[in-house]
Amino acid sequence: MRFKIYLVLVVALFSISSTSLIVRYVSSIPALTLAFWRMLLSGVLLWLFSWASSKTNKNNSPKLNAVFIAGFFLGMHFSLFFLGIRETSVTNATLLACTGPIFTSLYSILRKEKLLKGLYWGLFYALVGMCIIQVPNSNIEKSSIRGDLLCLLSGACIAITFVYASRVRQLTDSITYSKVAFIVAALTIGLTCFLFGTNPLIFNKEHVLWFFTLAIFPSILGHNLLTYLLKYLSPTAVAAVPLGEPIIASLLAFFFFSENIPTASIVGGPLILVGIYKILKSSLAR
Repeated sequence: MRFKIYLVLVVALFSISSTSLIVRYVSSIPALTLAFWRMLLSGVLLWLFSWASSKTNKNNSPKLNAVFIAGFFLGMHFSLFFLGIRETSVTNATLLACTGPIFTSLYSILRKEKLLKGLYWGLFYALVGMCIIQVPNSNIEKSSIRGDLLCLLSGACIAITFVYASRVRQLTDSITYSKVAFIVAALTIGLTCFLFGTNPLIFNKEHVLWFFTLAIFPSILGHNLLTYLLKYLSPTAVAAVPLGEPIIASLLAFFFFSENIPTASIVGGPLILVGIYKILKSSLAR
């Protein structure tokens, strides 16, 4: 079973790491528009798969209130991050949005759950590795308290998403959860678009293919598989997986675009991987 968990984890990590490569082809589209169509199409595709697949348990009813809460905060995670990155540096935005595992750990502490030392050390290694990768690219002049706060709240939102998704996954399968949560997330992002003057219906027809690519790889094969893992791993362990995204994204850029791997990634990458491993090991030892 552990081999299956690690295999799903690797596929999920590579899938979510493909986001930065895919968005290169639609860089002219507002980020909120990309997030909206990514979530909407992934939800629709999962509904179609659920309807057509005999493998899906159609009598498997999730706790809808928990799914709606998780979907809402998933949408807020994307919305706050993209709003925050407008006002702060990419470095600050990335680091603060990756605080999800810290927030899930704090939630566990508040619930008086026993946390192994390996988890704390894993978080330490992973966050130090993230700092090593991101800090050399920092731009202090572009940072702002408002932007930083929005991105920090984005990290808190993804933590809440995983906490509620974990509750649902104990009772139902990941597809039944994700097909609803993704649609709720899309509606949340759509509302954000309306409030901040972005029209998600404005795009060129050649972008549609990339919308579907974002829906299939980072969402269905990425976030949906992370949700699958929540039945076997703690929310903190699952929230820590995306910390490896900068490493995998650098490797993919090297193979597909012949880009040099930054020295900071070579130094910080192993620390992140060690950190993720320690967090996963402590979660599996529960």
